[in-house]
Amino acid sequence: MWLKETLKFATGLLLAGLLLWWVLRGIDPHILWNQLREASLLGLIAAAVLGVAHNVFRVLRWRALLEPVRAGVPFRPMFDAIILGYATSWTIPGRLGELVRPALLAGRERLPLGPCLGSVLADRLLDGVAVLVLFGAGVAVTPLTEASVSHASIIRGSAVGIVALIGIPIVMLLVAARWRVRIEGWLHGRRGVRGWIGRTVFALADGVEALKRPALFLRITFHTLMAWLLICASTWVGVRSAGVDVPFSAVLIMLPLLVLGIALPTPGGAGGYHAAMRFGLMELFLVSEPLAVGAGILQHAVVVLPIILLGALLLIVDRIPIHDLLQAARQVREMGAIPPPPVTAQPAEKLP
Repeated sequence: MWLKETLKFATGLLLAGLLLWWVLRGIDPHILWNQLREASLLGLIAAAVLGVAHNVFRVLRWRALLEPVRAGVPFRPMFDAIILGYATSWTIPGRLGELVRPALLAGRERLPLGPCLGSVLADRLLDGVAVLVLFGAGVAVTPLTEASVSHASIIRGSAVGIVALIGIPIVMLLVAARWRVRIEGWLHGRRGVRGWIGRTVFALADGVEALKRPALFLRITFHTLMAWLLICASTWVGVRSAGVDVPFSAVLIMLPLLVLGIALPTPGGAGGYHAAMRFGLMELFLVSEPLAVGAGILQHAVVVLPIILLGALLLIVDRIPIHDLLQAARQVREMGAIPPPPVTAQPAEKLP
């Protein structure tokens, strides 16, 4: 298993190298270095603070999603799990962060693992919808050239496809929750793949229960919007600090590109994020190549480095071995196992 994950990581490194080569090819290193040196350090620090701060709203949203499972889950373990999840994805082979986050919270707070993982799936759907909504708002208020409109249409189509892919399993979970009694009766005692899938789906379904409750849904929507507005603010402050003069709405339009870029299976989104920033700034807003490349390098550092450093600090403060993070991720595979039969008391033997 470790060999398999290492091969994936090596493939990610190769992809990152190819993308960085594409981003940097033809760039005069002296001009690029001067662009980096002229960036505002205070502005980059402010961008980093905004980027980390958006996780506060991620915690509040996650707490609302888990309220049907347990109300009032403490803030600190949820914040730790989110930061360590991102740090794990960006530094350890296998991109296990999305599994580490729910498994770590479930272990520390004694929550059922299935709903925790289901809530992370809901998280991703909400993120995708928020990105699409903000993209639409950006397109509505930003003048674009004819070529830029064509690029924006491709970006929108790709983002809609990804949201649809995320939305399908969420709908399945909601349907499973609706017909739970009937399906559970059919699954009772079944082994093999069908039984594993069924039990896993029910374990996850409790994590999306909050989406059916209007009051919780409104809270979740508000926290989602605030989190992504802070992400956009961080990105805008970062690229402006790098010398790129674009309006705030430009970041909204580039948001799907940047999300796709950092989601590529490369360490820390390296290469993918840089390529997305370069393409977005140059093709959509006619920014010069050195400025676009420099902005990508600096903003990527603003996004990734604070989370990795904060994650390392949390590991030290909370005394969590890295092995525990990997072990937490592997617990997900056991969700669909048939639960052991209840232990019943044996009748006492009668004495002669």
